[in-house]
Amino acid sequence: MSTLAFASPVPAFHPPAHAAQAVGSGADGWWGLLYQGWILSTPDGQRLHLTAVERACFLCLLASPQRELTRDALAQRVPHASIRTINVAISRLRKKVAALGAALPLHTVHGMGYVFLGHLIAEGMPS
Repeated sequence: MSTLAFASPVPAFHPPAHAAQAVGSGADGWWGLLYQGWILSTPDGQRLHLTAVERACFLCLLASPQRELTRDALAQRVPHASIRTINVAISRLRKKVAALGAALPLHTVHGMGYVFLGHLIAEGMPS
């Protein structure tokens, strides 16, 4: 099943006022997780559906104050996923985001996993 940009009408994602003041739009803007983490919103407001593994990656990033995605943390959240599965999911996610004309600020850190160098906020997540 191919995952493409979310095309139905969805309410606009608005970062909190302090976030909007601190950061502009574009590459330095805010990335948002919407609808309990199943939708990723780019800084310019485009949206795409996340797979279960992609969603698990972002939930791990949110749980880490340094926005690091370690292989150990991800293995706990998605026990059936191998390192290869994670790497393929990240590669596909980067391609989906690139197809929207954006660059995902998720970078590989050798021996650790990944780090998200952008600004990430969640909206509509369970408390």
